[in-house]
Parts: sequence; structure tokens; C-alpha cells
Amino acid sequence: MNDGFLGVLRLAFVAIQNISFAVVVGAMLSDRWLARSHSRWQAGVSMHLLLAVRVASLTALAGSAFAFWIHCALMSESTLGEAGPAVRSMLVETGFGHAWLAGAGFMLCVVVLSFMQSGNPVRFRSVIWLALAGVALSHSHAGHPVDAGVFSIPVWANWMHLLAISVWVGLVLVTTYIVSPRLFNTPASERANTAAFIQSLSGAATFALFVLVATGAYNGWRGVATPENLLTSAYGQILLLKLALVGIAVALGGHNRFFEMPSLLVSLKEPHPESSLRPLKRFAAVLHIESIVLSGALVAAAILVSSPLPGTD
Repeated sequence: MNDGFLGVLRLAFVAIQNISFAVVVGAMLSDRWLARSHSRWQAGVSMHLLLAVRVASLTALAGSAFAFWIHCALMSESTLGEAGPAVRSMLVETGFGHAWLAGAGFMLCVVVLSFMQSGNPVRFRSVIWLALAGVALSHSHAGHPVDAGVFSIPVWANWMHLLAISVWVGLVLVTTYIVSPRLFNTPASERANTAAFIQSLSGAATFALFVLVATGAYNGWRGVATPENLLTSAYGQILLLKLALVGIAVALGGHNRFFEMPSLLVSLKEPHPESSLRPLKRFAAVLHIESIVLSGALVAAAILVSSPLPGTD
């Protein structure tokens, strides 16, 4: 293996970590909304959401560990097998290592809590949410914003940005691949709960988008500093790619919000289940495309975090 391959492998693990973190956030929110009504159908969906929290939190923790190990190997110019001393040195002597260790500890807490329960809905929500907030804050302390200070405005702005994009991406991914396929078999008694879930999904995604735009504009401008850097630097070009992907996802989400969702909500009030099949298929199809685009945006974000700011080495 060479440094080039290790660098790509590290970015891949960072992207996996980001996507897995978003899935945990999306599954937690989805379970809370669906748990407003209790039924055998809801219990089945909650079990799948709990499984998603378990798998995604484990994946996020493993992805973070592999990415950190590779980072230490690259920084010490050693092989993966010889990177042990560099890992220890990074953990003990650097702020980056301290931030990573804190984030790993918080994510380990999520993993343990997810396996300490069975049944539905997901329990220990408050503790899990605090741990997830800690993971997001540790990511901010391990990136560019911490250069302005440990608890500076850039750190908090990046923290809010990460949480907002995780809410949006996580809800889209979880709804697309876990909840939506099971909505086709929703019993009549749960149709009102399904409508409430879709409305909560739309409202949360819209709020997350507003936070994402505000914090993204601040973070982006602080990163590129000048309009010229937006076009001439690698950081700026990756940022433009991320913005393009987010823009496409916004268009897809807007289409669902203003064109597909109204008819779907009306159909869910009909007494016949088959009346909602076509609107639900269209809604789910757009969500599926949006999930792919947003996953690409998270990959771009992983590259962005690992890229030097314009004017730095």
C-alpha cells in the first residue's frame, strides 16, 4: 500500500462514519414519531429502527477507528502495522487525538445503550441524544474550526451544521430504506400515524435545511475567504461540488413537499388502502433519488474536512 491509497481509504472510512452517524440520527427521530401510536405494525418498524441504530452506531465507531489509525500512519509515514506508537502519541499529546477519543467514547455509549434494550420503542433517548451531540462536537474539535478556539463561534457553527445535515440525510436514508417499504403495508388503524410521520419528516427536514444553509454559508465563506479561492483552490472546488449536490437534493425535497406530499396526505385519509399506493410510490421514488444525492454530498463533506484550507499546506 502507498500513501495515496491509504489517503483514499481514510476518506472512505470518514464518509462511512458520516453516513452511519446520520442513519443513527434519522432512526432515532423516526422511531420517536412512529411511537406516538402503538400497534403490532409500529412495533415491527421500531424493531427495524433499533437494529439500524445498532448497526449504524457500530459502523460509525469502526469507521472512525480505522480512519484515525490510517491518519496516524500517514502522519508518521509508517505502515498500518507500524502505526501503534504514532496512535498512542496522537492520543496522548494532540488536541486532535483528544477530540477523537472523546467522540469514540460518546459513540461507544450509543452502541452500548442500543444493545441494552429490546422491544420498542427505543429507550434511553435522552442519554443517546446527549451522546450524539457529543460526537458531533468532537468532530468540530477535530477539524478546521478549532483553529479559532476550542469553544469559538466556528466550532459551534460547524457543530450545528453537522447535526443539521445528519438530520436531513439520516431522515431521508431511514425513510427510504426502512420506513417507506413498510408504509405499503400500513394497517387502516395506522394511516393517521403514517400521515403524521410524513408531516414530521417534512417539517424536520425543512428546519434542518434552514440551519444547514445558514451555518454552511458561514463555514464556507470562512473556509474560502475570497471568491477567487472558490474557483481556483481544491477546497473551493470540492465545496462547489457539495453545494451542487445539496442544491439538487433541495429541488427533489421541494418537489416532494409541494407536489407529492399533499396528494399522499389526502389519500391517507381515504378508507381504502389502495388509494394511497400510487402517491406513496411516487413519494418514495423521489426520496430514493434524494438519498443517493445526499449520500454523495456527505462523501464530498468528508473530502472537504480532510482538505487543506486555501493558502495552507
